[in-house]
Amino acid sequence: MGVTYSCGRPLGHSCECRVLSAQDIPRALVNQDPRGTLKLVIDAKTREVLGVHAALDGAGDVMLAATYAIKFGLTVDDLADTWAPYLTMSEALRIAAGLFRSNLPTSCCA
Repeated sequence: MGVTYSCGRPLGHSCECRVLSAQDIPRALVNQDPRGTLKLVIDAKTREVLGVHAALDGAGDVMLAATYAIKFGLTVDDLADTWAPYLTMSEALRIAAGLFRSNLPTSCCA
């Protein structure tokens, strides 16, 4: 289940964060490796994606999508509403984005 944190940044952003456990990522469950987390950081006012931290097996697969999201100024809603291939680690980014709409778990194992 996602956890809500708040943070401040020296650049003046008011941030919101959600953390998704690998136990809530379908691909991690299929891989039988539910260790780790994915953290999504957004600007609380604009909802623009500011950062993604991934400490889990397959994190490299997530980071390409995260890089594009940040480079092109996508919002967390853009990520939550964008199709992601099922049973890929990149799907975790969409699942984590959905956590900003609710504090309830969003993956199939909830």
